[in-house]
Amino acid sequence: MTGDDRAARPPRRLSGLWGLVRLGLATLCVGIATGLAVLLLVWIVHSVEHLVWGNAEGPFLDGLALPSPWWLPIVSLSAAGVIAAVGWYVLRRFGRRISSVEEGVAGKRMPALETLADTVIQVTSVGLGASIGKEVAPRELSAMAGSKLVGWFRIDARWSMILVASAAGAGLAAVYNVPLAGALFAIEILLARFSAGAAVVALSVSAIATVVARPLVADDSLYHVAPVAVTPSLLVAAVLVGPLMGWGATSFSAVTARLSRRRPTGWKLLIVLPLTFAAVGVLGAFFPLILGNGRALATAGFDLAQPASLLLALAVMKYVATSVSLGSGAIGGTLQPSVAIGAALGAAAATGWAFIWPGADGTALAIVAAGAFLAANMRAPFTAIALIIEFTGTGFTLLLPIFLAVAGSLAASRLTTGGGLRRFAPIDPGRE
Repeated sequence: MTGDDRAARPPRRLSGLWGLVRLGLATLCVGIATGLAVLLLVWIVHSVEHLVWGNAEGPFLDGLALPSPWWLPIVSLSAAGVIAAVGWYVLRRFGRRISSVEEGVAGKRMPALETLADTVIQVTSVGLGASIGKEVAPRELSAMAGSKLVGWFRIDARWSMILVASAAGAGLAAVYNVPLAGALFAIEILLARFSAGAAVVALSVSAIATVVARPLVADDSLYHVAPVAVTPSLLVAAVLVGPLMGWGATSFSAVTARLSRRRPTGWKLLIVLPLTFAAVGVLGAFFPLILGNGRALATAGFDLAQPASLLLALAVMKYVATSVSLGSGAIGGTLQPSVAIGAALGAAAATGWAFIWPGADGTALAIVAAGAFLAANMRAPFTAIALIIEFTGTGFTLLLPIFLAVAGSLAASRLTTGGGLRRFAPIDPGRE
């Protein structure tokens, strides 16, 4: 670690009572800073949605059959493409290099102004309807804020890594009200090792950030689903659907990563990104459920609100729209798009399964499939399970079928990639 990466003065080792006090104060400050960062980004998203789509959040979030007027997604996505292309072109041409969350955790410097601008462009694009996940932005901005604070507190390298990872996980926790999943994200994915101290810090930062963000992020689950039940039919369906989700998610991860590595740069970005976003807007004018980060499509899957054939088509369109958006130069995540694709596929599968073995709850199978797809895409089973449980508010009811599906999903993914359960691509290929 160089002096440019952390504070100029050498950090002090955390030992004794004063060391614990400093760590506690740093944890508190990082949690508050993360919550404030999330409040800013959520406020921007809500403001953009209100300005463009009106009082009701926007057709791609409400799940309306068609937007009104019909051409609004075309205009909105075209504007998003121009704004994002110009913004990211200026940042990449004249700004300092923006470090990824993983690099920030490793100690690399995260420039404040460039990171802030990058995250604002991301959430503005999503608010305008871009088919990308918005979860990269709060993790990125939170990690940057955390990296600055650990420098001020002169925390040593080990605890600095833990605090920055915890901040990134807390960004995810606060924006979706998923404190457990946020802490697990920090430990399982960013730190990739468990310790009691890291768990305490990660859980504390996630809890604090979630409370601070409460004025704009409701104390409720992201999706409201009907009560579900576990039946023998559902358990067998979970075993069968798991590998299918694993193969689909592995393909999705590979395609998005490959396209992201070949994304246009320089003046090409100013042409390719607006044209791609406009094309997605044209498709979204007829199929608005593919727009946004995926919440609308996931809701339609969990509610069984669309015919199976349409859900299959929407899953394919969401797959393509997200992949080409990231490949065109956009920065964003694949977490919520993965949930959406998995939920749509699971709901469609439930319709077919009902002819083979009636009795499986369709909503339950959609939730199980979404968890399996997400786990294979993230290569992080425990984080994915916590996410899908907290997203849907189902508690431990579906834990067994989710476990079965996730196990099958990861096994299929391993066979597909021909290796262990390692990540062959970053969790958010758009930042690569």
